[in-house]
Amino acid sequence: MITRRSFVVGAAWAAALPTLTHPYDKPLPTPRSKVMTPLPNRVVAGYWTHWGSPVRLRDVPAHYNTVFLFYATPVGGAPGTTGAVQWNDPGDGRGAATHFTADLAEFRRTRTAILTVGGAQANVDISTRARAQAFLDSIERIYGELGGFDGLDWNNYEGDQQPNTEQMIWVSQQLKTLYGQDFAITSPPAPWRAVDMAHCRAMIDAGVLDMVNPQYYDGPDLAAENYIVRSVDEWVVRMGDAGRVGVGFGLSNAANYSTSAVVEGAWKTVAARHPGLRGAFNWNVAIDESLGWPFATDIGPLVRLGAPVATLPPVFPIPLPTPRRIHTVVAGDTLSGIATRLGIADWKEIADLNDDVEPEGLRPGQRLTLPDAAREPAVPDPAAPHPPA
Repeated sequence: MITRRSFVVGAAWAAALPTLTHPYDKPLPTPRSKVMTPLPNRVVAGYWTHWGSPVRLRDVPAHYNTVFLFYATPVGGAPGTTGAVQWNDPGDGRGAATHFTADLAEFRRTRTAILTVGGAQANVDISTRARAQAFLDSIERIYGELGGFDGLDWNNYEGDQQPNTEQMIWVSQQLKTLYGQDFAITSPPAPWRAVDMAHCRAMIDAGVLDMVNPQYYDGPDLAAENYIVRSVDEWVVRMGDAGRVGVGFGLSNAANYSTSAVVEGAWKTVAARHPGLRGAFNWNVAIDESLGWPFATDIGPLVRLGAPVATLPPVFPIPLPTPRRIHTVVAGDTLSGIATRLGIADWKEIADLNDDVEPEGLRPGQRLTLPDAAREPAVPDPAAPHPPA
């Protein structure tokens, strides 16, 4: 499950939405684009879970133009030993594991696949820069192992856990630097939590969060149509841009989930109020398949109806802070030698930015954050990572 379970059982909490103050209710600068590739103009997404015998990616109905690959989890179990995460191979009852990389490549030719990190009882702690760096390194490794994916879905904070906004922004910036600004960053927060709302707005203000999808299921009254509509209204106002907001549905016959009629009614209402909404997701693809694909075949076309077109005028995006340069240690490197080669006045400036560095014990492959004053080396560093062509 991907929902948060920390709310008080009962409906009292649903009576009021959080009251936030500036800047979280301030509109974003305009003009702004509602179309950001690789996310479709209108997202119709499903969480593709690895357990059981999932349907092969190639066989996910075409009405789903996006899947969230669920999931990468912390090495050593939550909250993780180092900050690194690992991909969980799907069950292979129908060949989903055997054919995964080939199916993923085929899927990505026409649709979007986003890696989810975290989930219920799988949160990952990236509260320090060292842990955030380990997390980033592991995402790069998974990217290579799977042959690529189109974005990252931050699902690593839930319940009483506080999202580390600073480190999540930093990681997101690094990923967009590595894989391009079109590398999508998404997140499915708890709709009622003021801290989640403030965190997501800060991510948007930093220019790194492309789509936020509050999730309306698996809790008392969360799946009620009137609550969904009222909450989406609030999220659109607080995020300042309907084009960054999606709706997380749970279409199921289970308690605290929505029927097809509720999903259809809620979507029609919120789409009429906010025509620029980015789309919707369903938890999850396996449940949808077990019910005969009602979300894919009935809700999907409804969501895509009236999607914004990709002929909007040029935009002026919020400028991203320039990420610090990274140096990858090679054999024979010393802090003083690196400082001299890169025009840094004092090697201690490098040490101050890297808490885990032993000046006399640099290890080949170790990644060092460099101060702003570092210049480009005269000869390209062969060990430095490069984004894919």
